[in-house]
Amino acid sequence: MRPDDLTGPELRLWEAFAAGDEVDLRPGGTDGDTDGDTDDGADGETDDGADGGPVMDGCGWGPERQVRASVIRSLLLGAADSVSGETPMVHLVGARVSGKLRLVFAEVCCVLWLEECWFEEAPQLYGAKLRVTSFGGSYLPGLGMGATTVDGNLDLMNCRVQGGVTVHDARISGSLLLQGAHFSHADGVALNATRVETKGIVGTEGFRADGELRLFQARLGEGLHLRGATLRHPGGEALSATGIQVPTDIDCDEGFRAAGAITLTSATVGGTVSFDAASLTPTRGNALSCAHLQAGELLLRPARATGGVDLRHAAIGVLRLHDDPHDQPPLRLDGLIYRSLEPHHPVDHHLELLSRDPDGYRPQPYQQLATVHQSIGQDRDARTVLLTRQRRRRTTLPWYARAWGYVQDATVGYGYLPERAAVWLLALLATGATVFGLYRPHPLGDTPHPVFHPLMYSLDLLLPVVDFGQERAFQPMGPTQWIAWLLIGAGWLLATVLAAGVTRVLSRQ
Repeated sequence: MRPDDLTGPELRLWEAFAAGDEVDLRPGGTDGDTDGDTDDGADGETDDGADGGPVMDGCGWGPERQVRASVIRSLLLGAADSVSGETPMVHLVGARVSGKLRLVFAEVCCVLWLEECWFEEAPQLYGAKLRVTSFGGSYLPGLGMGATTVDGNLDLMNCRVQGGVTVHDARISGSLLLQGAHFSHADGVALNATRVETKGIVGTEGFRADGELRLFQARLGEGLHLRGATLRHPGGEALSATGIQVPTDIDCDEGFRAAGAITLTSATVGGTVSFDAASLTPTRGNALSCAHLQAGELLLRPARATGGVDLRHAAIGVLRLHDDPHDQPPLRLDGLIYRSLEPHHPVDHHLELLSRDPDGYRPQPYQQLATVHQSIGQDRDARTVLLTRQRRRRTTLPWYARAWGYVQDATVGYGYLPERAAVWLLALLATGATVFGLYRPHPLGDTPHPVFHPLMYSLDLLLPVVDFGQERAFQPMGPTQWIAWLLIGAGWLLATVLAAGVTRVLSRQ
């Protein structure tokens, strides 16, 4: 079967279909020109990208390079006769495709391979069942592939798409290949891959999207690779991947640039999420939102970041940050859980990061940092973190609570520096022993009394729950009474703050 109204290029495509042969309509292509006449531009023809001219100029290609979309559709739906022992395939290179390639809910019988073609209208393949499909190096005014099923790779490498690509709810058994592609829909969504299921998304080697890259709830069998890609959506989200599921890695590093926000809220990543040497420059708000993210490792060392990073309630195995805390964008850390913080720096380095939290003081980040230090045997650093937590908490309290906090800090370091209580005790004990050694108190009554000992007498005054019999037997007179009362009050104060501190340490609150 062969339609009678086919043009020369269409006829060649029809005849090559059964054996899966390539039809190259570029000047100097493998199939040559239909009439042997290669016009050097007099009729407006412009060579494609392979010969120096951009495929974007395909609107000027003449009839010798034009193929109707309806012809391609007929071939894909089995209109041409097949040949036993051959694998049919639509393999067209360097063509101007006129009309709309419409395959809505169609079941395609063969591979579709359209290289460096210029499309007059955006192909519509909604709900279609496709084999391996490629638009590599082509220009398209848009591409609609929502809810499609692709048995193999979907190849959009080096494409130029003006108007956005839609693959939402698609099922791609292979990978979505975006290397070198440029999608442009500056005021909208450049790539809508919401709920897409695919082996992986590869957008390396110069991939660029002007508009939002939307990957809501996408499910990837392997990784999301955007190393070196450029995403531009100023004032909006450059990459929105809320709820994405990736069993391996997300690579947004080594030259990755995003002029817009990055959202990985509630994402689940089995391996590493990397923003090493990336440039994150939103016009407002957070540069990166990773709230509720679950990942094995997060590499957060961007070369440039003009916004903060939201890590609230995320669960990270290893969190890798910049060596210098001042190179780190502000981190929102409340609820963040991690097993390891790298690189290993003095505790003051990590406390500097916590102090720069845009949300201000939150107790949980300090407790988490202390837990990590305790897990690697750095108990002293853990106590430093918890003491710093109490001091910063103090700044949020009313004046009377702050006053009591200063007393606890000065005396026992909120219980984390109990040695301070010993220093105070020794100082007061030495003061009391000196004063009462010089000015002995008088015995009480005429009953027998123990031998006066100024050191034990001072100790009896300082320790509220210990009785050495000295305080009951002797009464200070004159100004020394004030010294005695001072020692008694100081003893009760030390006992109270020490008990409060010990209780706090034991309860880890």
